[in-house]
Amino acid sequence: MLKMFGYFTSLVKDGLLFKPQFKLTDHEKHVLAKHQGGLMEIRITDPRQISSDQRAKIYAMFGDIDRWQEYRDPDYVKHICKSQYCYENAVDWFSLSDCSMERANSFIKFLIDFCLKWDIPWSMRTMDMIDGDYWLCYYGLVHRQCCICRNPADIAHITAVGRTNRNKIDHRGKYVMPLCRTHHQEQHTIGISTFMKKYHIKGVKIDDKLARILNLGNWRTQNGENE
Repeated sequence: MLKMFGYFTSLVKDGLLFKPQFKLTDHEKHVLAKHQGGLMEIRITDPRQISSDQRAKIYAMFGDIDRWQEYRDPDYVKHICKSQYCYENAVDWFSLSDCSMERANSFIKFLIDFCLKWDIPWSMRTMDMIDGDYWLCYYGLVHRQCCICRNPADIAHITAVGRTNRNKIDHRGKYVMPLCRTHHQEQHTIGISTFMKKYHIKGVKIDDKLARILNLGNWRTQNGENE
C-alpha cells in the first residue's frame, strides 16, 4: 500500500488536481503507473483531528525505523511503535486516521525521542518535514545531536552567558540549542538572529528537569543539594 501526502490545488471539469508534497521517487512513480485508472482513496481531514502534516511526519519516521530495522514491513513498525507509546503513556489504542491533533503531536514527540535515542538515521525527506520542530531541538539536547543535521552536538547558548564560568552559573531560564561544531561556527559567523531565522529554530528554555538531565552548571546547589 502506498501512502502519499500532498495538496489539492484545483478542480478540473469532473476531476481534480493533486500536487504531491515532495517530488515523486522512482518507486512511487512505478506504483502509480501500475495502478493508473484504478480506484484510489483521497482523505479530506477534519482540522480538529490529526493533520496531514502530522500524519506525514509520523509515516516518514515509520519508514526510517523500518529501513533501520530491516523489517521491510512498515505496518509492523507502525504496530510496535503505537503499542510502545500506549504502554509508556498509559493511554488507549488510537487511530492515525482520526485521532486528535494533541494525540498526534504527543506521538510525534515520542517518535523523535525514539529515533534520536537509538540514532536511527532519517531520510532527507524526513529531515525536511521535521526541520525546526521544537521536540527535535529538545531531544537533540538530551541525546546530544545537532537539531539541524543530527551530527554529534554541544550545547549552544541563545541567551548570552558572557565570560563567566559556565560550570558555576545557573542556566535555568536561559535558551539553548544543540549544534554540531560546523553549525555552531556558522551561528557565530552570521549572527544568532540570522541563524535562527535561516533554520527556523526557536530554542529550548532550560528548566529544572533539563538542567538536571544535562548536568548544567550549579543546578544542585541552586536546588539546595550538595555537590
